[in-house]
Amino acid sequence: MDWWVYAIIWGAIFLTCIIIEINTTDLTCIWFCISSLVSLFLAIFKANIYVQLIVFAVLTIVLIIATRPLVKKLAQRETIHTNADRVLDMVGIVTKIIPAGEIGEVKVNSELWRAISIETEDIEIGEKVIIKSITGNKLLVAKANSHHIDVL
Repeated sequence: MDWWVYAIIWGAIFLTCIIIEINTTDLTCIWFCISSLVSLFLAIFKANIYVQLIVFAVLTIVLIIATRPLVKKLAQRETIHTNADRVLDMVGIVTKIIPAGEIGEVKVNSELWRAISIETEDIEIGEKVIIKSITGNKLLVAKANSHHIDVL
């Protein structure tokens, strides 16, 4: 094939990777963008296709290894609880009996929530529970064992 065919192919790979990179929030294919750009220049200067492929592969691997610590640091984002998940691990008080496997009611942080017990026995009105998880609009709760737990 002529050199310009390889240049078009590398250009298409470059543009595809750029479009993917622009449409994602993470660094997903920046390394492929750089490597395909270098291979594009090699094609323009009429380098052998095997040289282009080897440079593309080696440069991609080197860039991934070299930037791995930076990417890991950027990927470690702190989770900020801004919605319903803020009640996880909070203590609530039962306001309507929670039969085992059925729906009851819990007051947490001055709000009433529908709740399901993850235990095999009923939880009575006035008992303290710990919110373990949220499924839909219902809390999954377990009995709180300590009598010194403050209810929020």
